[in-house]
Amino acid sequence: MDILLSTKGGDITARRAVEDFAAEYRQSLLDQAVSDSRGSSESVFAETLAAVENTIAMHQNLLKSLNSLIEKVETASPDSLKEITGAFYSELYRHFGHFSSAPAFYQLSMDFLQRLSAAIIAQATDQLGLFARHLPEMTLIAIGPAGRCEYSPFCPLQLLLVHGEVAESQLQTIDLFCHALHSGFEETGLFIDPAVTPRSTIWRGTLLQWQQRCEDGLRPHADEELINLCRLVDQYPLRPAEGFAIELKKISTAALSRNRPAQANLIERMKSLSNGLGLMGRLKLERSGRGQGQFRLLDHGLLPLSAALSALALIKGSAAVSSCERIHDLLKKRELDVELAERMMTTWHSLHGLRLQREQSFQIEHHANETLFLNPNELTAEQRQSLEKTLESVAIIQRHVEIVFSGMRE
Repeated sequence: MDILLSTKGGDITARRAVEDFAAEYRQSLLDQAVSDSRGSSESVFAETLAAVENTIAMHQNLLKSLNSLIEKVETASPDSLKEITGAFYSELYRHFGHFSSAPAFYQLSMDFLQRLSAAIIAQATDQLGLFARHLPEMTLIAIGPAGRCEYSPFCPLQLLLVHGEVAESQLQTIDLFCHALHSGFEETGLFIDPAVTPRSTIWRGTLLQWQQRCEDGLRPHADEELINLCRLVDQYPLRPAEGFAIELKKISTAALSRNRPAQANLIERMKSLSNGLGLMGRLKLERSGRGQGQFRLLDHGLLPLSAALSALALIKGSAAVSSCERIHDLLKKRELDVELAERMMTTWHSLHGLRLQREQSFQIEHHANETLFLNPNELTAEQRQSLEKTLESVAIIQRHVEIVFSGMRE
């Protein structure tokens, strides 16, 4: 079915893509009934109805199981969180295997991650005992893939912490809490970024400290600080849902929005990301190492697309969080035409569908070492052609963002 962009109100059944799909499905069913060798159109309709009802029941049962596991996190003991996490993602990949919906996968994944974050924060607080009374108000925020609501257990979970003002004597308590927090996530089997974590002092602080870091990132030759500042383009609050998150978003967005050299740096780094196609339009494969002869889906597809959409959202002032929401928001603001928005959505669905399909066959303990390598010999000619077309779209999207930025006034 075509990507759902156009709509007539809030009723999904009134959307043009749904209407087109229903018409094609109806015609296909009629054609099948007419050509049935048994001469029984009734049996064709009955079997099709049964198949649809079975699919609906499967979806409802999987959804019930997934929501039950999400609810279970709240009352789970620390020792059982790893088991629940494994069970949840096993069921979630099973859901994806049946329905191939990346948006559904990510929505449920983020719901689980929020609930898991609350449990781990409570666990880390309990570990401090009486020292916990010195903890200030805190907000845990995801950046990176989770910051775009695209979290799977095979990508590094990048986290930062914003906390209230405390006396210098209480900083050690915050340090102990952040180390317990990091360990708590690791113990669930998830892949926590070893550098972008509140365990590191540069990824935790008060709003004033975060504001100073944003200002430091805009200084000439502050390359590492600028890269860290650009990471703040993608933010999603995990616990609590608001807290300091709104203020941090305002601070970081204001810093980047008013500084053209910083934006130019972001655009240049986006341009440097390869779309994975060589001069002859062939896939760029690894020439040596563990992934020799394979294609890096992350480096040549997912990263350049995400970087382009995040940069476009920043320079066009979109407050939307996920990539799909940003595309819809920019379309609504007439910053994109329908054709380009549909290309972006199709590209996003294609790449993330490949990603999740690849991840299905791995256990989450493998993390990201092998899951995002694609073996071109395992692709059909049609699949390879589709991938190449998708990567061409990535280059077109990158070029569009570059042109939009170049056309903006200094």
